[in-house]
Amino acid sequence: MKGLGQVFKAVTSAMIGVGKKEDLVKDFERAENQGPWAYIIVGLLMTVVFIGLVIFAVKLVLP
Repeated sequence: MKGLGQVFKAVTSAMIGVGKKEDLVKDFERAENQGPWAYIIVGLLMTVVFIGLVIFAVKLVLP
């Protein structure tokens, strides 16, 4: 679970544009060792959730 938490942290940091150089190096090392699929899946999931929240907010504000 710690690994998945790190993936969520990395994807969230990438989405908002912040992060540490050390974390970036760890993320690339992890992707080289275990493959990028965890980052791809979490990134797609978080993007879908973000788009859903934007659509919900717009429908809430506009009649």
